[in-house]
Amino acid sequence: MPLLLYRALFIIIIIVLPATAGGTILDSLLHLLPPPYQSVLSQPDRYNLQILYTQINRDVQNRPHFTHFSFHVDPKQYFYPASLVKLPVAVLALEKINRLGIRGFNRRSRMKIDCDIGCNTIYDSDDNLPSDSISIESSIKRMLLVSDNGGYNRLWEFLTRDYANRRLAECGYGGIRLLHRFSGCAGLQNRENNPIRFFGKQGKVLFTQPQTVSQLPDVNPLAPVFMGSFSYRNGLLIPHPFRADFLNYIPLEEEHRLLIAVMFPATVERKKSFLLTASDYYLLRTWMCLLPHESGIPRYAPDSGYPDNFKKYLLFGDSTHPCVPHLREFNVVGRAYGFMSDVAYFADFDARVEFFLSAVIFANEDDIINDDQYEYNSLALPFFSALGAAVCEYEKKRHRRHRPDLREFLTMLPVSK
Repeated sequence: MPLLLYRALFIIIIIVLPATAGGTILDSLLHLLPPPYQSVLSQPDRYNLQILYTQINRDVQNRPHFTHFSFHVDPKQYFYPASLVKLPVAVLALEKINRLGIRGFNRRSRMKIDCDIGCNTIYDSDDNLPSDSISIESSIKRMLLVSDNGGYNRLWEFLTRDYANRRLAECGYGGIRLLHRFSGCAGLQNRENNPIRFFGKQGKVLFTQPQTVSQLPDVNPLAPVFMGSFSYRNGLLIPHPFRADFLNYIPLEEEHRLLIAVMFPATVERKKSFLLTASDYYLLRTWMCLLPHESGIPRYAPDSGYPDNFKKYLLFGDSTHPCVPHLREFNVVGRAYGFMSDVAYFADFDARVEFFLSAVIFANEDDIINDDQYEYNSLALPFFSALGAAVCEYEKKRHRRHRPDLREFLTMLPVSK
């Protein structure tokens, strides 16, 4: 039976979908995915498949209440988070400015990094920005819009490894380990952070941070960690797994919970809340949901190689469902070594439907790391699209006592301005 027909039948079935015996709504939704994806679901260890789905039910005062469902989620099952690290780094960078409380120093202050570390390649300029506008804000915009690595590296220097990990633990995200940049540094080289300065008007120095050396362990909590069965190094095939001890680590549940905290900060216990302003939250949410062509940045125009679904994997990833103005994904993604992940909040402003959905999959059929032969397009994106469509269609039919008032998020869209 053609895949499109399977999807049509699926949409009809979920209207009256019950939970499976002894299972959850998520289990039932997964069970009804088209047959091509059942082989993935039946081998979750092979594909390192993890899924989290959170229903949101509003009360009469529009306050959200969450019901969580999971499939094969295991914090001890390592997956490479890749660019998922950009959400906690963006949150922490904004918060650190607020915690410092230095007069005149804000997220738009000009930053300059003195690259003293030999392996580093952080530049003090950006071909697409005026020379005086590299800032925390401009870095966050590009990180959340198109997963820019340069922005992440700049914020990494500002935070320092010890501060970032300590602060995450204080706020209840102690499983996360931010261990390295995306700039060619390896292993112990990531202990050091470059000195950094911020400037105000007329070049006045507002804040100076000296070079630091991390005192934290250099490996993630799951070490020893291995990925794949073979790996390439310097063009040679190595007949043993890739060692991932020094790589970043984020349990899917903690990233999922962090996104919930960004979208609904009032639901977080006060002592574990981030010190962010309403403007900070607006910045984060806006640039998570904007499409590249909506950014106003010429480099990301429609014909520039950045399609609407450039970093929208769930639901929109394989282009079966085109990105539309009224249905938005506020998200952060990761893709490297064959791992693909997406952590997202969906809001349908026409249907007044909302939910959280997060997933990770290992799309590497030959099980070789660093050979650049990964099944992102043939496996990961179609599966993510089908998963997103399944949950979205179910949510549209699910009974709610109170439909959500989503006007707070609607103001972040360019169509509403």
